[in-house]
Amino acid sequence: MEGLARRMISLLPRLKSILVRRVWRGLYPMSPDGLPICGKVQEPEGLYLAAGLCGQGFMLGPGLGKNLASLILRGRPLIEPAAFASMSFHRDFGGAKKESLK
Repeated sequence: MEGLARRMISLLPRLKSILVRRVWRGLYPMSPDGLPICGKVQEPEGLYLAAGLCGQGFMLGPGLGKNLASLILRGRPLIEPAAFASMSFHRDFGGAKKESLK
Protein backbone atom coordinates (compact mmCIF):
# COMPACT_ATOMS: atom_id res chain seq x y z
CA MET A 1 0.00 0.00 0.00
CA GLU A 2 2.86 2.38 0.78
CA GLY A 3 4.42 1.90 -2.66
CA LEU A 4 1.07 2.43 -4.32
CA ALA A 5 0.47 5.59 -2.28
CA ARG A 6 3.89 7.01 -3.22
CA ARG A 7 3.25 6.30 -6.90
CA MET A 8 -0.22 7.88 -6.82
CA ILE A 9 1.15 11.01 -5.10
CA SER A 10 3.92 11.27 -7.69
CA LEU A 11 1.26 11.17 -10.43
CA LEU A 12 -1.30 13.36 -8.64
CA PRO A 13 0.36 15.51 -5.93
CA ARG A 14 -3.04 16.74 -4.67
CA LEU A 15 -3.62 13.26 -3.21
CA LYS A 16 -0.91 13.87 -0.60
CA SER A 17 -3.32 15.04 2.10
CA ILE A 18 -6.05 12.44 1.52
CA LEU A 19 -6.67 10.06 4.42
CA VAL A 20 -7.28 6.43 3.41
CA ARG A 21 -9.46 4.69 5.98
CA ARG A 22 -10.14 1.35 4.34
CA VAL A 23 -8.46 -0.84 1.78
CA TRP A 24 -9.97 -3.93 0.17
CA ARG A 25 -7.69 -6.74 -0.84
CA GLY A 26 -8.66 -10.17 -2.03
CA LEU A 27 -8.00 -12.98 -4.43
CA TYR A 28 -7.65 -12.21 -8.10
CA PRO A 29 -8.50 -15.46 -9.91
CA MET A 30 -6.60 -15.63 -13.16
CA SER A 31 -5.68 -18.35 -15.62
CA PRO A 32 -2.10 -18.56 -16.95
CA ASP A 33 -3.10 -16.95 -20.26
CA GLY A 34 -5.49 -14.38 -18.75
CA LEU A 35 -8.60 -15.80 -20.44
CA PRO A 36 -11.56 -17.15 -18.46
CA ILE A 37 -12.05 -20.88 -18.03
CA CYS A 38 -15.53 -21.85 -19.14
CA GLY A 39 -17.10 -25.12 -20.20
CA LYS A 40 -17.44 -28.78 -19.35
CA VAL A 41 -14.53 -30.67 -17.84
CA GLN A 42 -13.67 -34.23 -18.81
CA GLU A 43 -14.17 -35.53 -15.28
CA PRO A 44 -15.99 -35.73 -12.99
CA GLU A 45 -19.02 -36.19 -15.21
CA GLY A 46 -21.46 -33.28 -15.15
CA LEU A 47 -19.02 -30.64 -13.86
CA TYR A 48 -18.95 -27.28 -15.66
CA LEU A 49 -16.66 -24.35 -14.87
CA ALA A 50 -16.95 -20.59 -15.21
CA ALA A 51 -13.91 -19.14 -13.45
CA GLY A 52 -10.81 -17.01 -13.84
CA LEU A 53 -12.56 -13.79 -14.84
CA CYS A 54 -9.60 -11.74 -13.59
CA GLY A 55 -11.68 -9.20 -11.70
CA GLN A 56 -13.95 -8.64 -14.70
CA GLY A 57 -16.80 -10.84 -13.53
CA PHE A 58 -19.42 -8.07 -13.68
CA MET A 59 -18.51 -7.44 -17.31
CA LEU A 60 -17.92 -11.00 -18.55
CA GLY A 61 -20.12 -12.97 -16.14
CA PRO A 62 -23.51 -12.48 -17.81
CA GLY A 63 -22.22 -13.53 -21.22
CA LEU A 64 -20.33 -16.51 -19.85
CA GLY A 65 -23.42 -17.51 -17.87
CA LYS A 66 -25.66 -17.42 -20.95
CA ASN A 67 -23.16 -19.42 -22.99
CA LEU A 68 -22.67 -21.98 -20.24
CA ALA A 69 -26.44 -22.33 -19.77
CA SER A 70 -26.86 -22.89 -23.52
CA LEU A 71 -24.07 -25.49 -23.47
CA ILE A 72 -25.71 -27.36 -20.59
CA LEU A 73 -29.28 -27.17 -21.93
CA ARG A 74 -28.73 -27.37 -25.71
CA GLY A 75 -25.28 -28.93 -26.02
CA ARG A 76 -23.74 -25.87 -27.69
CA PRO A 77 -22.75 -22.35 -26.63
CA LEU A 78 -24.27 -19.22 -28.15
CA ILE A 79 -20.94 -18.01 -29.58
CA GLU A 80 -18.87 -19.76 -32.24
CA PRO A 81 -17.63 -23.13 -30.93
CA ALA A 82 -14.00 -22.25 -31.75
CA ALA A 83 -14.21 -19.06 -29.68
CA PHE A 84 -15.83 -20.96 -26.81
CA ALA A 85 -13.17 -23.69 -27.06
CA SER A 86 -10.49 -21.02 -26.48
CA MET A 87 -11.81 -20.83 -22.90
CA SER A 88 -11.70 -24.58 -22.26
CA PHE A 89 -10.15 -25.90 -19.06
CA HIS A 90 -8.36 -28.43 -21.27
CA ARG A 91 -6.73 -25.91 -23.63
CA ASP A 92 -2.95 -25.75 -24.00
CA PHE A 93 -1.49 -23.35 -21.45
CA GLY A 94 2.10 -24.28 -22.45
CA GLY A 95 2.86 -21.07 -24.33
CA ALA A 96 0.87 -18.83 -21.98
CA LYS A 97 2.47 -15.58 -20.93
CA LYS A 98 2.55 -15.30 -17.15
CA GLU A 99 2.50 -11.82 -15.71
CA SER A 100 4.79 -10.77 -12.91
CA LEU A 101 3.20 -9.90 -9.57
CA LYS A 102 5.81 -7.26 -8.73
